[in-house]
Amino acid sequence: MARVSVSSMFLWDLGPEEMAGVIAEAGLQEIEFWSETPWYWEGGRREEQAEEIKRRLGGRITTLHAPVMDLNPSSYNDLVCQATIAESLRAIDLAEFLGAEVVTIHPGKRTAKRPVREAERQKLRRYLEVCLDRAEGGAVYLALENLEPAPWNICSDPEEMSQFLDELPLGMTLDISHAAPPLSRAVEFVDRLGDRILNVHVSTTRDGVRHLPPSDGSVDQVLAALKEVGYGGPLTLELDDKKFPETLSKEDKVAVLRRERRHLESVVG
Repeated sequence: MARVSVSSMFLWDLGPEEMAGVIAEAGLQEIEFWSETPWYWEGGRREEQAEEIKRRLGGRITTLHAPVMDLNPSSYNDLVCQATIAESLRAIDLAEFLGAEVVTIHPGKRTAKRPVREAERQKLRRYLEVCLDRAEGGAVYLALENLEPAPWNICSDPEEMSQFLDELPLGMTLDISHAAPPLSRAVEFVDRLGDRILNVHVSTTRDGVRHLPPSDGSVDQVLAALKEVGYGGPLTLELDDKKFPETLSKEDKVAVLRRERRHLESVVG
């Protein structure tokens, strides 16, 4: 049976108790908790909040997404690099406390939006080594996510992702919408790195708009490829509620997630 999950960023305006209600009504068993979920992040990230998250969602948080907003491990600004390391280490500790198995982290990018240089890659390596050192002391795995194709983004193509995964004991989070179009790039990630994929962000891209619902069947080829290589990890619906035609109520989000879950199950089984 497909392990269908959802990113808590789709439930942006909800607290842990409401999140638990939504995923239960939608028939989901898992959730990827983003550290930047407003209830937690803007609420001060207090110890009692982490305890509340664990109480309400414990056992369902199988993956956690480290912070990415305003952060960049390969930044031109070394203070931004340091902040990214500090926030990622904090996320790794939170994941261990919540019982998450995998922490999704983003690779870096060149701040100047020019082609990536070795200087940016070296900063990313340092960041990854520090994060791995913290994660290896606990019980979580790190999964590096592919970014959108752009000359300034690191690890946006299968070749470079393979190089980093060959160098370091990392897994991968495959973001289908980041990889496609073309869909063949997403399939290539699966073909080359299927045994290293620990988490999959499932959504589609239409007319240049990313993180849309995949129930139109546009990424079924990627889901089939994942099934073929024996992938058994979470299929995390990473949907952007801001890109729907109208503001979604809590009930609307339940209906969306139920529809998308059924589609993924129909493809993957």
